[in-house]
Amino acid sequence: MKKWWVVFSAVLLNISMASTLLASDSTIIVTSRQSEYSFHSNNWLMYKTNNSHLPFSSVLQQYAENRFSPVKAAVLNGGIAKKYYWFHFAIRNEDTVSNQMVIDIQSPRLNELELFEVSTDSSRSLGKLGDFYPFEERGLLHKNFQYVISLDKAEKKEYFLYVNQIGHTLLLPIRVYKRKAFESTVNQNYLTDGITYGLLLFVTIFSFLFYINTRHKLYLYYGLYILTSIIWFLGYFGLGFEFVWNDYPALNTMIAPVFSSLNMLLNIQISQVLLDTRNRHPWLCKIGNLCKAGLIVVAIVPLFVNLNNHSFAVNNAYLSVFLTVILISILVVLYSLIASLVKGTAAARYYFIASIIKVSGIFNLALLEWGLAPASFYTETMLQSGILIEIVLLTYAIARRYTSYKIRTYRKIIQAQESERFNTAKEIHDGISGTLTAIRFNLLNLSRNAAVAAAGISQNLVAISEDVGTAQVEARNISHNLMPAYIKNNSLNRVIDLYIQDIQQKKGDQLDIQFTSKHTDEYFSEDVRLSIFRIIQEIMTNIIKHAQASAVNIEFMYRKKDLLITVEDNGVGIDTETLKIKKGIGIRNIESRVQLLNGIFHITSGKKMHSEMSGTGTYIFIRIPNTQQSKWESRDY
Repeated sequence: MKKWWVVFSAVLLNISMASTLLASDSTIIVTSRQSEYSFHSNNWLMYKTNNSHLPFSSVLQQYAENRFSPVKAAVLNGGIAKKYYWFHFAIRNEDTVSNQMVIDIQSPRLNELELFEVSTDSSRSLGKLGDFYPFEERGLLHKNFQYVISLDKAEKKEYFLYVNQIGHTLLLPIRVYKRKAFESTVNQNYLTDGITYGLLLFVTIFSFLFYINTRHKLYLYYGLYILTSIIWFLGYFGLGFEFVWNDYPALNTMIAPVFSSLNMLLNIQISQVLLDTRNRHPWLCKIGNLCKAGLIVVAIVPLFVNLNNHSFAVNNAYLSVFLTVILISILVVLYSLIASLVKGTAAARYYFIASIIKVSGIFNLALLEWGLAPASFYTETMLQSGILIEIVLLTYAIARRYTSYKIRTYRKIIQAQESERFNTAKEIHDGISGTLTAIRFNLLNLSRNAAVAAAGISQNLVAISEDVGTAQVEARNISHNLMPAYIKNNSLNRVIDLYIQDIQQKKGDQLDIQFTSKHTDEYFSEDVRLSIFRIIQEIMTNIIKHAQASAVNIEFMYRKKDLLITVEDNGVGIDTETLKIKKGIGIRNIESRVQLLNGIFHITSGKKMHSEMSGTGTYIFIRIPNTQQSKWESRDY
């Protein structure tokens, strides 16, 4: 025991001599005028070792022998750590009173650290912290790592910090606070975090509700994109470990790479939908799909492999692949935006500005992870500000797209109405108008030939009567097509049944139409029934005019909240590739009516699975939500 004390005293003497040789700014000086202190390049030192179990007495010896070197940065960025680190710094209290201080290590994702305090006559460990340990073992229950120390008036203490971050990026911003200043800073940070995550959560919920209302998948992807951003940030900046998964330390290593990968995947998906790259830039869409596959792989790996238990080589390989896939993905999104800007896509302008902010942030983060960019105390603040600005601009871009979509839908409806008016006018001109003209000429002939024999008059009257009868039939047919009498007082199934009977009376054996309805016949309002009837009417008109079909199957399936409609014929089919480029008036009319009902429309060439129909044919699928307008929705405010 006596021998150990002699060795320790000698080491302390060497430390004292070494400290005396350091410059005056090598020690953090606590004064009455200042409550917060940051490190700079001259007031802390570091030592790297391959020995994870280096005794503290050996560390002291290394320091006494000047084996520690200056950090040369206010915030250390060690890149992917290959060795174990020891840091030294000193604090002297020149305040007029004793002070309780907080050493705040503002890096929430360190694996393991331990702080040793050395005074003039003793040394002690202030405890082990890190991701390897449960959250409740921390002295202060906060997302970062803190050690509380006490300094008497004019007292100076030396500190040695051990950090194990093997295989992971070592970012080490350290600040020293007076206790009250630390508590005030923490409260301010909680307020900022609460506002930031509250806004993000609000936009997420709004996007999900918008998706439920409109059934447009873009809003689902957008909501999931923001949600993964929230979880990613919670994991990366420590709030998740503090409030959500504090009993599961392993999750802290897993959450950030998994959800940042999913976030980037959703970013690609949003760009593909918003910018319509599938049709505008097919090759770019394929590259984006490859990136999505890569992102899924790098997201899955941490779920099945505990990287904390593997060597530097394994962690370095995974992190390098992960960052490479992320960077390629963000470049694909950026190139898609530039290509869309060249083509003059309006939504791309705001999305481009938003993505420039994200691209800058992602590149900076990647360089930080690789140790190629200087670290900062404000990384979290900058990333949070960047995501908020991106969300604001991206939300505006999506809102503009929705407005544009509604305008296009209304234009399609107007075009459909104009098309129907044109067809009605053509039917009147070709049918009733011609018949009435014939009646007029017959009457003129009678008036000009008053002396015509009774037999001739009788023949003319018979001809006129036949023409009037023809005009009546044509007028009735036009009226029936515009508004069938059976629409008002019948269920939807009955309306379709009666319509099919009308067609089969006209077509006879030329067209066999089978209509089946599964489950119950749900109630629809008259305007919805009319819209669904018009959709079926337009489909049947297209089949009769273009399909050359001899058989048609129509099926209605009622579910809790949806009506599923399938229509299949055995005709010549359609060219789906041509359909993507140019759609006929009939298809556009069907699409606009389905969109007006917040439904989904899909058309393809070929038979449905297990179909017994012969021929290539066309298969149509429509889903219409069974939502009824409530009383308050119909009021004017």
